[in-house]
Amino acid sequence: MSDHDRRGSAWQLCAAVFYRAWRWTGAPRPLTLAAMYTHFGAGWMIRPLEAADIPECRDIFTDCLTDMPWRERHRGQHLALRRALETQPAWVAEEPNAGIIGFLTLQVPTDYVDHLFVDPDWRFCGVARGLLEVARQEAAGTLSLDVDSENLIARRAYEALGWQVVASTGGSGRARQMRLVGP
Repeated sequence: MSDHDRRGSAWQLCAAVFYRAWRWTGAPRPLTLAAMYTHFGAGWMIRPLEAADIPECRDIFTDCLTDMPWRERHRGQHLALRRALETQPAWVAEEPNAGIIGFLTLQVPTDYVDHLFVDPDWRFCGVARGLLEVARQEAAGTLSLDVDSENLIARRAYEALGWQVVASTGGSGRARQMRLVGP
């Protein structure tokens, strides 16, 4: 079974299970020791990155870049990702059948989120929100991140979560980005 096949019907599973779980839950359930954040309805959990997770994170990163036609492709993006995954605090969202479905890296001490990517098949299931919540708990101050101006879906999601635009950057030869600070 390919990675895409394992993740392909994730949104259907997420929607159905999410509804049943929220209908039945009234109180939070205890987390397992390994998980820092668990979405019991959709079946995924967030935990610290392990070295064995890096190839799956790299695959998600590459898939997400494919969905961003405005972004120029260059080797530096993958080198920056590798460096971040190997040297910075990082967390992954993992679903037992699909494997790694999202990840986040955090620069300390600035509390800057330099990578936040969710597998396209697992978007709108709360994965990014969960990763941001874990990073917020671990950060010393307010989180910040950059989002491509052209990435309207991500911009709307951040705004719905209470993130505020504080600056705009970019121009010739690279994607325009907006600096956001978290709630």
